[in-house]
Amino acid sequence: MIIYDRLYGEMKFPSLVADLLNCPGLLRLRDVRMANNQFVAFPAFASTSRYEHSLGVCYLAGLCAKYLKLSEKDTLELMMAGLYHDVGTPPFAHAMEEVLHVKFGFDHEQNLKNIIMDMSDDPLGDKAQIFLGAGLKLRSICQKKEAHELGLDQRRIAKIATGDKTEFLSPLLNGDGMDLDNIDNIIRASSAMGLIPASYSDLAITLACSFVLSNNQILYNGLALNDIKKWQNIRDIQYTAIFNSIDDFAYQTMIKKALHHLIDDESQKRIDKNSWSLTDSQIVYDYLLEHPKSREIMKRVLLCNPYHCLGILYLKGDGVLKYVNKNLNEIEHIASDFYIDTLGITSKKLDSINTSAVVANFYPDKRKRKLMRNAVLWNEETIIDGKAPIPLGVLLGLFTPFASSNYKDIQTSNNKIRKAVSFCTKDLLRLITIFEKKCLHNFTISIFGSEMDEQPSASSSENQLGLF
Repeated sequence: MIIYDRLYGEMKFPSLVADLLNCPGLLRLRDVRMANNQFVAFPAFASTSRYEHSLGVCYLAGLCAKYLKLSEKDTLELMMAGLYHDVGTPPFAHAMEEVLHVKFGFDHEQNLKNIIMDMSDDPLGDKAQIFLGAGLKLRSICQKKEAHELGLDQRRIAKIATGDKTEFLSPLLNGDGMDLDNIDNIIRASSAMGLIPASYSDLAITLACSFVLSNNQILYNGLALNDIKKWQNIRDIQYTAIFNSIDDFAYQTMIKKALHHLIDDESQKRIDKNSWSLTDSQIVYDYLLEHPKSREIMKRVLLCNPYHCLGILYLKGDGVLKYVNKNLNEIEHIASDFYIDTLGITSKKLDSINTSAVVANFYPDKRKRKLMRNAVLWNEETIIDGKAPIPLGVLLGLFTPFASSNYKDIQTSNNKIRKAVSFCTKDLLRLITIFEKKCLHNFTISIFGSEMDEQPSASSSENQLGLF
């Protein structure tokens, strides 16, 4: 069977790899988006699947292996690792993983390793039912005569896919900077989002051949430095575009809140750590739309009626990502109390929603990430992006199911009048002060759009944030 890709055109795979293309673990990824939500602003990206991406990574792995002159065994194991690297990813990808991580410590890479290496809780191990009652094909393919003669090792494939430091090939798929996974991810996503033309597929192919194998160590080739910087720039443009789509930030926030309802409830529609093997469609139609608390939230998502954005904060500091994910409930509670008090939200109005008055979510800021690895440059060593790494930043979004304004009865000297009360920039600054005192005192906090996060300064008025 011939496979045609939107970026690379006709893709050819070795027979042992081609035999895996209909593996149930991979076929599930046809219904798992690359994006974390429906991405209304980028409709083509919203329909891009992780199956498509996995084929792309596998294809680039084959080109890379040929350029590095790897053995047939190393080539096949690298390609298979590229093919399987996302098999352990849950529906809605990082959005659901963040929810499962807080409750169960779930990690999609460890999940993949557990499945392939027979380390999972399921007694069937890599034969566990993953999609439509079927399990992985990897073991049976590795036991074929041709594969057995080459010594293909499914455990090594898992290690390469998940960045195990004992495997010298693992940086090619799970490195600390640019690797085959995020080369395809950035080019494929940015192309689907309409940010770059599809012709940039040539850059992906060039970058797949920009690695050097020296003394059993994977390095960047300094001769490809300009292409690497071009890829970095595309990555920064992509994430900036995502950050600027406020409605899509709201949709992901709503999906995560709906998923939390499925975990916290004891009904039959409850999800647990094994729910990672569902698909996007299954989790939406069989769970989120069937559960009484998550139904109204998900209906608003599907009908493109996003929560209103009260503001987006920018947090910097060591450990900020893990801290925010772990303490999101406390952040929501503080913000909700402040919002209710500021706008005078009534108990009757609060009873009309199935969630908190303010719902919080976060995006890790992946722009300006450094490639802290040695590069071979004319047989000499240099450093790519050798400056000290920029502290990790997190965008903290605050959203409410209510409209942007509330009404208060104002007593004048003569009578009572009703006045619209809005959540203002000055209120957000007061909330920052409260956050700094109560739970975010170890981090630097600013309003997203200010000079502190290297964005153009946002103009603000008395009644409206300049960004929105």
